[in-house]
Amino acid sequence: MRLTEISAALSAGRTTPLEAVERCLARIAEREETVRAWAFLAADQAREEAEKLGRELAESGPRSPLHGVPIGVKDIFDVAGMPCEWGTPVQRGRIPAADAALIARLRELGAIVLGKTHTTAYAYFDPAPTRHPRHPEHTPGGSSSGSAAAVADGMVPLAIGSQTMGSVLRPASFCGVTGFKPTFGVLPLAGTMSFSPSLDHAGTFAEEVEDIELAWRALGGGPAVEPEAAELTALPWPIEGALEPAMAEAFEGALERLRQAGFAVRHSPLPEGFAAIPAALRTVMIAEAAAIHGSAFARHGEAMGVKLHALLAEGLSVETKDLDEAQAKLAAAKASFEAFAAEHPVVVTPAALGPAPLGLGSTGDPRANAPWTALGVPAIAIRSAETADGLPLGLQLTAGRGRDRALLAAALACRTVLGSN
Repeated sequence: MRLTEISAALSAGRTTPLEAVERCLARIAEREETVRAWAFLAADQAREEAEKLGRELAESGPRSPLHGVPIGVKDIFDVAGMPCEWGTPVQRGRIPAADAALIARLRELGAIVLGKTHTTAYAYFDPAPTRHPRHPEHTPGGSSSGSAAAVADGMVPLAIGSQTMGSVLRPASFCGVTGFKPTFGVLPLAGTMSFSPSLDHAGTFAEEVEDIELAWRALGGGPAVEPEAAELTALPWPIEGALEPAMAEAFEGALERLRQAGFAVRHSPLPEGFAAIPAALRTVMIAEAAAIHGSAFARHGEAMGVKLHALLAEGLSVETKDLDEAQAKLAAAKASFEAFAAEHPVVVTPAALGPAPLGLGSTGDPRANAPWTALGVPAIAIRSAETADGLPLGLQLTAGRGRDRALLAAALACRTVLGSN
């Protein structure tokens, strides 16, 4: 059941929070051995919370549209009394005493934390055990692997993730769900493992844009967002030649369908400064990650994750002048894009380089998403097509900083056209 459907059913008394929790737990029991989305399940705690919230719902009505809704939480967000191990044995047994700020807010709204979803080690590239729900031999993407897979498989209607490069948008595209990364800083990160403070974002996963909009509105996004067919600007990003043929075909097909539905779609060169983003982002990210996790690196080495170990070793060698230069390039790119966004309200690009890759040794390439993370702008990945063998392909929409509502309005309109493909 989708988030909008379960929210409506709870508010109308057609179901109860406990029934919603039991449906999710039954699905997990049926599918978890294959999907492996969960690092920790708090079944008994969720049942107790559901019973309490059910009584409150019957007596005084819902706190919010999320009252009684079961959710999954990526295992880098602290949840009081639940393990939070960051996807690594180095943090095994870590149990925080307090909720992360975002989780505390969700609980205030009446959401029920069903458990912790798998993350890659330290939310970097060392894969989690999670598998693609529809094609278990393929990666679900990362680093929010478990959150994307849990929503895609119907285990929960809403899950929380994070993104430092492409960790919400890419797995959403791979798994065929909707992933939303709001403007930098809109969703709080206190009580969340930090990897790169100037790049880290919280985000949400749900089946459809309407579900994301409901969660956004509940979290303080204002009144309901209505679909709006904004002018769309297609950019040649990722760099020419990087897209796999299936994604390139799906992207052009989606643009054509939107044109036929009456959307104004134009193409534009990349804004000034975009070419400098990938290298600058990497320099900032590895330097900040090394500053935060360098002491753990010295103690634990490759036990933290082989790929993370290599990144931290590189990050420790970044010189101050190189970091300053990278930060200046990102600042210039942000200013350039804000000027661009004033004339191009919604930008559309592929949500990944291709479908979910075969194999579980990699979580895929984040280059399609990383620029928007570096710019701190809102971005959303929506379903647009599938490959011949049923692997989802996503479309990515972005807008200027602070234009989250306008972006959601455009995404709602686009999904109306693109349908259930």
